[in-house]
Amino acid sequence: MDSQRTEVNRNKIEVGIIGGRFDKVSTILEEFEPGDRRFIHAYEKIGVAPRKVCDIGEREVTVKVPARLHPTVLDMNCFNLNRPGGGGIGISIAIYFHARVKAIQAPEIRTTGERSLIVRHFAHIFKALLGYEGGFEIELYDHKRRHVGLGSSIGSMCSVCIGMNEVLGRPFAGWELRRIMGYHSCEESPMSEGCLLPAFETGIGAMVGINGGWVVASDDLVMVHRVDLPNTKVIVFIPEVKSLEDEFMGKETSAESEVELLLRRARSLDAMQAGAKAQIVLFDMLPAMIMGNLKKMGDALFDLSYLGSKRAECEQHGAFGTPIYQYINAFRGMGVEIAGMSSVGPTIFALTQNPEVYDRAMAYLDSLNIAKTRIIETEVDNTGGTVTENGVERSFINDNWLKG
Repeated sequence: MDSQRTEVNRNKIEVGIIGGRFDKVSTILEEFEPGDRRFIHAYEKIGVAPRKVCDIGEREVTVKVPARLHPTVLDMNCFNLNRPGGGGIGISIAIYFHARVKAIQAPEIRTTGERSLIVRHFAHIFKALLGYEGGFEIELYDHKRRHVGLGSSIGSMCSVCIGMNEVLGRPFAGWELRRIMGYHSCEESPMSEGCLLPAFETGIGAMVGINGGWVVASDDLVMVHRVDLPNTKVIVFIPEVKSLEDEFMGKETSAESEVELLLRRARSLDAMQAGAKAQIVLFDMLPAMIMGNLKKMGDALFDLSYLGSKRAECEQHGAFGTPIYQYINAFRGMGVEIAGMSSVGPTIFALTQNPEVYDRAMAYLDSLNIAKTRIIETEVDNTGGTVTENGVERSFINDNWLKG
C-alpha cells in the first residue's frame, strides 16, 4: 500500500544525444517513485481534454492484451523523454498480458502479481488526472519475456490502463489512453529498488494492444493505417547473443546502454535515412497492406531492416548485426513472407501464411539446436485487447471509440 512508501536516494543517468551532424545535447533519466507528481503530466501537455469522475462504486473487470512486435521506428530524432512519437510499425501477437482491476471505495492502491511499480504509478496517474477519490485493487501478470523486444512494459501499462478506464466508466477513448501511456511511459530502474525511470515511447504497443493486427504509425502517436493479417502463423525466438547479460532479464539491454543506442547511433543513422524509410512505407508498405499482400509487406520490411535506427539496433548484438541478420536472411530465403527483429531485440520473428514454409522454418531452428524454451509458436492477434465483466467478454475494436 502507498502509505508504506519509503524515501530513496534518486540516481540520474545523463546521456549525450547525437542525431544530426551538429546535434549534440544531453538528456537525463532521473529515478522516481510511483506517484511522484513531477512525473504526472497535465492535460495540456498530453493533448487530451480534461475530465472528472465521481460517485464510482465498486466494479471489477479482467483484461487481456496481446503483446507487440515492433519491427522498426521511422525516425528516432522525433522522440525523447516527455515527447513520444517517431512513428513505426507494429504487429499484435497471441502472447498475452492479464490484469484484474477493481475500483474500491477506500482511497488506496493495492497491487498483487507482477510489475507493481508500473501498476502503482499508473494508478496514481488516473487518480490525479480524473480527481478520483477512491482506489484500486490491481493484479497483473505479464508474459515473462522482459527487455528482449516483446513490449513487456508497454503491455503492462496498456492492460492496467484499459482496466482502470473501464471500471471508472470509460472516461477516456482509446486514442486518449494511448497518449496517457505515451507521455508517462516508464520502466523499473536497474539502479535502485522501488524506483522507476522514464522511458521512450512510439505508441505502437498501445495501438496494437488495443486494436490488434498490423499497424503503421506516424509521429505524435498517430495511427495511420491498420489491417488484419488472417491465418498468419508467427514464430518468435530469442537467440543467444552477447548483449543478453541475464536470460530474459535484459540488464544489459535496458537503462543506460539502451538509451545510448537510441540517442546516438540510431538517431545519427535516422538523420541520414529517415526520408528513404518514409518513402518505403508510403510507396511499398502501405499499398501492400491495402492489397493484403503479405509477401510485399515483407519485402518492404526487409529493406527497412538495413536502414537507419533498425540497422543500429541489429548492430548492437555484435559483429555489425551478423548474429541477427543471419536469421532474417535465412527465413526470407526459405520463403517466410515477413521476418525481422523486434524493437532493440534480440527477439527474431517470422510470419507466414504458408504451412509448408512454417514447417521449414521450425525444422531450420531445430537443426540449429535452438532450445525449445527460446521459441514461441503463436499467431497474429487480430482482435486486440478485451474486457471481461460478469462473464461477458467484449472487444475494444468493435466499440467504435478509436481515433487516429
